[in-house]
Amino acid sequence: MRTQRFPQGARVRLRRGPFPLEAAFEGRIGTILTLAYCRGNLYGVQLDGESQVRAFVEEELEPVA
Repeated sequence: MRTQRFPQGARVRLRRGPFPLEAAFEGRIGTILTLAYCRGNLYGVQLDGESQVRAFVEEELEPVA
């Protein structure tokens, strides 16, 4: 059984992953608001300074210390 690497509320930084990532997003920090188990481990992330939630896969996220 696969589990999520990041819990809701975790602070993460965006990085390059297996899918194309717009250069403006790389290195930005946000908070995980939702988890979508049924969609291949997608995370709904609200980036700092934005009101919308964007979807990213686990490989595009790294924890912020």
